[in-house]
This record gives sequence, C-alpha cells and structure tokens, in this order.
Amino acid sequence: MSLQITFYTKPNCPLCEEAEELLDEMKGHFDFSVLKIDITRDMDTYEKFKHRIPVLRLGEQLELAGKITEKELRQKIRALIKKRE
Repeated sequence: MSLQITFYTKPNCPLCEEAEELLDEMKGHFDFSVLKIDITRDMDTYEKFKHRIPVLRLGEQLELAGKITEKELRQKIRALIKKRE
C-alpha cells in the first residue's frame, strides 16, 4: 500500500511550486500518492494553513511546512515507509 501525502497549497505560491516539483521528483523513487488541496477553496482550511503553506502531511501525523528541502522530504518518506514494513 502506497503512502498518502496530503499537499496543502494555493495558487501563486512559489514555495508551493517548489514543493510540488520535489514531490514529482520523489515519485520516481518512492511509492506514494498525493492529494492536492487548494486552501483557498475552504475558509476553515485557509485559516488553518494560510501562514504555513506549503504543508505536506505524510501519513496521519507527520507534517512538513514552509521551505521544504529535498533532503528532509526524502528522509521523512524513507522513515515512514520503513515504519510501515
């Protein structure tokens, strides 16, 4: 079963675009799916994440937010996959 990553984003967000590129690169190395959520479509979601985006929720608990590096994303994905084995 692949890992589910929820990606909270919004239009015209340079950090979000960088995070999306990282996710696209990682898809070639890891088994995961991405659920992309535009925070501008729901006021509660917008209020929760507006100062933190992009936010990646990996699995149920782990979150990465703001400037996300390839190294930290790779480490977190590896750790979660290993934990599930």
